[in-house]
Amino acid sequence: MDKDNAEPVDTEPASGTNSSSTPTAEWSDKLAELVAWFEANPNLPEKIEPIVMLRFLKCTAFDVERTKSLVELNYSMRNKNPHLFMDRNMEDEMTAKGLKVSDLLVLPGVTPEGNKLIFFRMADLDPRTRNSVEETKIFVMMSDARFTRPDVEREPGSGADYVLDEADIAEGDVQIVDIGGYTLRHLAHVSIFVLRVYMKFLQEAYPSRLQAMHVINCPSYLDKLISMMSPFLREEVRNMIKYHTEGLDSLYRDVPRDMLPDEYGGKAGSVADLKARGIQSIRDNATYLSDERYWKVASQSKSRWSWF
Repeated sequence: MDKDNAEPVDTEPASGTNSSSTPTAEWSDKLAELVAWFEANPNLPEKIEPIVMLRFLKCTAFDVERTKSLVELNYSMRNKNPHLFMDRNMEDEMTAKGLKVSDLLVLPGVTPEGNKLIFFRMADLDPRTRNSVEETKIFVMMSDARFTRPDVEREPGSGADYVLDEADIAEGDVQIVDIGGYTLRHLAHVSIFVLRVYMKFLQEAYPSRLQAMHVINCPSYLDKLISMMSPFLREEVRNMIKYHTEGLDSLYRDVPRDMLPDEYGGKAGSVADLKARGIQSIRDNATYLSDERYWKVASQSKSRWSWF
């Protein structure tokens, strides 16, 4: 691979569910302008993949100035917190442990509304296995790997001839979090600092709109969990979280059941197979993920987002 305040949270109507909403010539010109701006900007890394920049652009409803602000905040936060966003190595012992004890899945395809489903659950229920740094690092690695390819599934063998199309980029993300087995002891192992940075990044600097969050298998002490998270959530995000307290039927009304893992009544494949696919995606993009030219800002002190 080769070579400032927007709002990723879906507080406005989406930019459209098909490519007819933004003519190709219009977004293509804006994309070329932004890539040139990025590569000439001393407050940003050397290089960015066009499809990644297109995600930023679509996230802001194709507003060039808002896109610039979103991009600057994204890379400033990365460089201010390299232990979360840039110091990543699949062979690292702690990262390997993090991958083992958590199931983070990017589910295949997109919903009828054009959204991508992201699924998370604990694979090991022992609270001592939780590591906020590694969990955040793994989420960002998997996201960065995912962002280099279309969200809409392509036919096998079509990759070499693929032409960039904004219609192949999801309108946003819908997160599904299974907190079955989560206890108050797990809360003691959550880093408040990491949680604050992660939630700010997800809500304000992430190149995909957060459209909804579904929490399933909720425990009896759900109110305590909500109280802990509330200070880190913007009001619009709090309003888009739905807690499913009585089985999965209510979830099936909100997301296509067939898109869920087999273990959750769907047809997307087993959790183990989907997880292996995600890990392989990170491995396939290892060179890109570790290439500082895509992530490191040489003149970070000049950034107007330097307080983060």
